[in-house]
Amino acid sequence: MGKAEVFDPGHSDRVTVVHANFNGTRILTASIDHRIKVWDRNVKTGERTLVDTFTAHDSDIRDAKFLHPTTGSHIASIGNDLKFQLWTEDVSQAPNSGRRFRRTATIQSTPRVPFVSLDLKTIDSVYTTLALIDRQGLLSIYEPTSPDDLREWTLVDVFNVCGTTPPGRGEETSFRVRWDQNPTLLAYVKSVSDDRNQLSLVVSALNEVKIYRSVVPNSNSSNSNSNNNSNSNHGGDVGSGSGSGSAINTGINTGDGASHRVMFYEAVRLPRHPALVRDVQWAPFSVRGTDRIATACKDGALRIFELGVADAPDGGKTDTFPSTSAENTMARSASSNLQQRHQPHQHQSSLTSAITGRGSHQGSSTTGSASGAGVGGGVGAAALAATPSRSTRTGHTFPFITTIQSSMSLPHAHSDAWSLSWDGQGQVLMSNGSDGVTKLWRKSVLGGQWLMFAGHEVLDPGGDEDTDGDEDGDGDRDSDL
Repeated sequence: MGKAEVFDPGHSDRVTVVHANFNGTRILTASIDHRIKVWDRNVKTGERTLVDTFTAHDSDIRDAKFLHPTTGSHIASIGNDLKFQLWTEDVSQAPNSGRRFRRTATIQSTPRVPFVSLDLKTIDSVYTTLALIDRQGLLSIYEPTSPDDLREWTLVDVFNVCGTTPPGRGEETSFRVRWDQNPTLLAYVKSVSDDRNQLSLVVSALNEVKIYRSVVPNSNSSNSNSNNNSNSNHGGDVGSGSGSGSAINTGINTGDGASHRVMFYEAVRLPRHPALVRDVQWAPFSVRGTDRIATACKDGALRIFELGVADAPDGGKTDTFPSTSAENTMARSASSNLQQRHQPHQHQSSLTSAITGRGSHQGSSTTGSASGAGVGGGVGAAALAATPSRSTRTGHTFPFITTIQSSMSLPHAHSDAWSLSWDGQGQVLMSNGSDGVTKLWRKSVLGGQWLMFAGHEVLDPGGDEDTDGDEDGDGDRDSDL
């Protein structure tokens, strides 16, 4: 492998985000200095050229990502100024003018809690869905009012992943949300579901990891939600958007400002982690026959889960994962020291009918540009209070189940594991942590264990010394990145 190359983006403060676009031709960096820098990258030589630098937020930037290239040249970002911002490239402006990227949409976080994680998924190269989660665990799902216009967004679903007990002020928290970016659902590939367009996402909430799947509700299944939320009355508007269409009638009146054309229910909960989960990543390329999810934990360990799907017994009625059994399973995983084993428990998973009406206009929308700064006013503090309880969001009966086929713990991978990233085929996992070391992991073909095959001391001024691959007890070789 080639040697690591020093890259100084030139920010005036700590860099918080580094992200590459779909084909690796562009890189963005975001910083505490409120600015985003966009770079063109030559994929053959690796040479980078600065395209523009612009102020994206009035506070430090928490996350930023490129959108799928089929939707155009867009950047999504969130910051501690309580805003989600969408930026569109204006090629008529000169490079490095500070005006190359203009703001086209703004979503305000309410109730006055900063967003901490975002992710986007594009289906059929056209339909984009946005997931935002804030510091108290309030998960919001948005989609454009029109697929061809990203200036106005509709709140589709909103609920708290912590149920009725969100973390309080002053508590250390960690929330991450990631879409399943596979173009086709694993259950559809394995012919246990006829819903090709079902959406799935994974959420890390404190020391828990949950997978939610989309369901197209009907009026009968939503009566309980309507009764639970009858105390709040915000109507269906979440902003001052000018969408001309009428919202699709799902028979739901939750009063939280969301259309609930699609609702997300918990399909499976992974074993409880012993500390805060810093990051979670859903691997692409599920044609291997399993879904692969990796977590980075505050205790320094990485955990990798292989999930399968199967027809649900008894007409799709399955039991939820017992919490005591989950804790025991995680304890066995931590003590196995890289020993892979099968999990005996089966978990409730995904259903759904086709996601319909994706291209139709809805009356509930948020606007962009300067007037969009106040978007989201209809989802106030009462929306959080009116969020359906955890039992409500875990009470859906799915027609097939999700099973944890195997799991592996990589203890002491870092002193405090911070972030993870999969390669395009979901075979190589990159991790880094507070020890300043970036490591690459790959599954052994013979033993089935995950081994570190490369590591690099990022904070090393010389940049030529590698970390000792034997310090993790895996006995594998290491090399320069």
